[in-house]
Amino acid sequence: MPKSGRVLITVVCVLLGAFGAIRIASGQPMAQTGPVVIAHETQDGNVREITAPEASSLGEAPRQPSISFIDSPSATCYQPDPVQDACYLNWYYMSVDANPSYMTMMTVTVNAIGPVVRVAGFFQTSMYIPYNMLGQGIRLPCGPLGAGGNPALGNAYSWTINAQDSGNLKSANYGTTYCPAYTP
Repeated sequence: MPKSGRVLITVVCVLLGAFGAIRIASGQPMAQTGPVVIAHETQDGNVREITAPEASSLGEAPRQPSISFIDSPSATCYQPDPVQDACYLNWYYMSVDANPSYMTMMTVTVNAIGPVVRVAGFFQTSMYIPYNMLGQGIRLPCGPLGAGGNPALGNAYSWTINAQDSGNLKSANYGTTYCPAYTP
């Protein structure tokens, strides 16, 4: 091998070793002082390892991916016009976080209808949907008095909010909301 080729390989190896992201194995066992190997691949005699700093060098354990609970306060069903059998289900906001992954989607499903809202994320570690992003809300029939089991109210709607991050971790929140009765 020409001398310039050896110098280039040496420089590349020194740079890769300095960053600690990739180790090149030469058939000798590697000492486990320093970064901890997370993934290890071998192809055509080449070895690639993905590493993370040791817990002792950081003063804490390496961070594991996580997704938060979905915060969705004040789910309400309201009837803007009492002469119509049209109610609207909405939340004050819906919020979820991922760490260190990205939020990829959040969906809302209503038992009587199926999926009604789907919001996609793009390189964001949190997702926040304010009440006005859904307009008036999800339009549903109010139903007659007692239709949902409560004699003073109309239909009851069970809903599910699901979220997923780029690491395929999932979170869900469930609830039931009663609507005002339609009394023509």
